[in-house]
Amino acid sequence: MCLHTMFFERNRDLKRCANNKQRIGTIATLCVAAFIGTACSLQAGEPAAPEGQSRHLEQLKAAGKDASLTILPVGLDGRPLQQVAEVVGVLLERAGMKNLEIGATEFRPPEEADLAQTAASLGEFVRANPPTTDYALFADFLGTPGKGVAEVRGVIVNKQGEVVWQDRQTGDDADFQRIKPTEPMHCCVLLADRLRPVLNLGDPNREDAPKSKLAQRMAQKTGVPDEAEQKAMNERQQAFKKAASKATLVVYPVRVGSNSNPENAAHLAKLFNDAGLTKATAASEGPQFDIKVNMNEQKMLWDMAHAFREHIQAHSPEADYALFADYLMMGKDAVGAVHFVHFAVCDRKGQLVIVDYQNDHHDDFNAIKPKSAEDGDRLVLKRLEGYCK
Repeated sequence: MCLHTMFFERNRDLKRCANNKQRIGTIATLCVAAFIGTACSLQAGEPAAPEGQSRHLEQLKAAGKDASLTILPVGLDGRPLQQVAEVVGVLLERAGMKNLEIGATEFRPPEEADLAQTAASLGEFVRANPPTTDYALFADFLGTPGKGVAEVRGVIVNKQGEVVWQDRQTGDDADFQRIKPTEPMHCCVLLADRLRPVLNLGDPNREDAPKSKLAQRMAQKTGVPDEAEQKAMNERQQAFKKAASKATLVVYPVRVGSNSNPENAAHLAKLFNDAGLTKATAASEGPQFDIKVNMNEQKMLWDMAHAFREHIQAHSPEADYALFADYLMMGKDAVGAVHFVHFAVCDRKGQLVIVDYQNDHHDDFNAIKPKSAEDGDRLVLKRLEGYCK
């Protein structure tokens, strides 16, 4: 189970723009641990040093990792997204930068703007909306229908709006070919890589990389437990592992889309009993949580887990443990491919024991390839088996 936070998303549906040129689709998520692991696998080799592009570039290079920089919301799917800017910020902090801010004011380049036009427009924007830092960075991730990432752009201007650095990576470029970006996470890695020689930065994925204040702040906003609670949960997991085969477990109706499904609770209980994992029963009624859709999947996961914990604390079950599962379906009316499978287990006191999530970044998810709620049940079984071994 991953108890870290940091969230990215895969490009899925590429919505058609008037000029048929697209920005990358919606954001799914990864936790920091998975993100850092994936980024490491993309970092073989060193980034090529960009060519000097403005008379102010040497000043930026001289400031290096001590430069104060505001990262504006990143262009993705035609929308400026602050959460993607936070991801870039985490990478740069881990690479050694200390004076970063995440901008809230959105910049949108003109339609069909090339890199030079985007840079000029960004300069005008910064002059009208001066940052508190010496520099401002805007990134834009572009794609084409059916082909995924086509282009990664980055522009830095100083607080006077003068262009300091601009960079465009496409399939013709060595760093693009090395990283092979297929999703926004990869684009963030590529952008950070291009900035490393400019700002004299280290590898953000090295073992001794500095801790990121932005990552810690995002974890707090997401609801991820602190280290003490993580340790307590691990201890409760070990107790569950030892007691599971003789313990009683009540399974509450599964949330499928926005619907509460007691049929899936009964199916899960049968699967658990047939596998000999625990002595499971299904509840015909249970909590119905209003979990807000969020680009940050971990936010949805921990909102669910905390709501379930509060419910059990207020309504102690007649069982040793209680389980609640949540499946997000991509199709209409919760029919179609499963986007994610979340579940939480509490003890009868309402203490969280297990909080687990699966999406298409995970081996178990890809082994089952869930396309229905019943497939989601089989994935929960597989994951729970792992906690019982």
